[in-house]
Amino acid sequence: MILSGIGNNGGIGISTLLANFFVTLYQKHSNTYWLSLSNYVPSVLLTNNNQWIEKETITRPIPKWDRSFCKFCSECEKVCHCGAISRYGDFYVVYSEICISCAACIYACKKQALIFEDKKIGTLEHLNNNQHVYRVNLNPREVFSPWHTKVIVQKIKQLFPKDSLVLLDAPSGFRELWSDLIDLSDVVILYTNDLYMWETLYKSLAHDQAFVILAVSEEYYDTFAQAGYSFALSIPRDKTISQEAIQGKVISNYNYQLTINELLIKLNLD
Repeated sequence: MILSGIGNNGGIGISTLLANFFVTLYQKHSNTYWLSLSNYVPSVLLTNNNQWIEKETITRPIPKWDRSFCKFCSECEKVCHCGAISRYGDFYVVYSEICISCAACIYACKKQALIFEDKKIGTLEHLNNNQHVYRVNLNPREVFSPWHTKVIVQKIKQLFPKDSLVLLDAPSGFRELWSDLIDLSDVVILYTNDLYMWETLYKSLAHDQAFVILAVSEEYYDTFAQAGYSFALSIPRDKTISQEAIQGKVISNYNYQLTINELLIKLNLD
């Protein structure tokens, strides 16, 4: 099962919630794994002597330019709507970090001066002292996109046992990833305090997509409940919770732990 955590905006607390859920879940189910879709991992999952071990290489097919075939017609540059190809005098540069591997430039080149080659764009890594905690470490300037999401989910299915529980921590605020995460995950926890955004998303969900669990900050719960969403998880937020999260401690707040247990029950994992 793949459970993805999505935050409407950075700092809302989805990573802290998901990390504390992982700690509890791992104690009950040894086949639980954590994967950050960025190089950020919550402190509660780390130790003093952290080292990251490369497990898988992430590659992407990127057009490679061959000067010997090129007639400098610039058709490749014209058809690239991402702006990933630029001409500088008598040569072309392909910017792999913004290329989406659509192959439009390759089809446009009548002289076959462009061919795909697999280029390393990052790694899938795990902690040296805990092979249940993973992160995606992309090359500098490589921006996470829906393409990356699909590739990572494919690797998850190949890498982890079929009965695994994989908690996927997505970068908050990247709304362009939401559609694919909802399609590719079994469960999604969406943490938002934006009622309008939630209602728009909720009405668009299809029956064959992930089971979406709404989470809201405690002070916003009544607003959501009055709008008909009393099923939302109410997440406590205060200074002590923030301090414990920064210090890498399991959140000790009683109501916070009640929410974790409620989540276990919702997913039949208690």
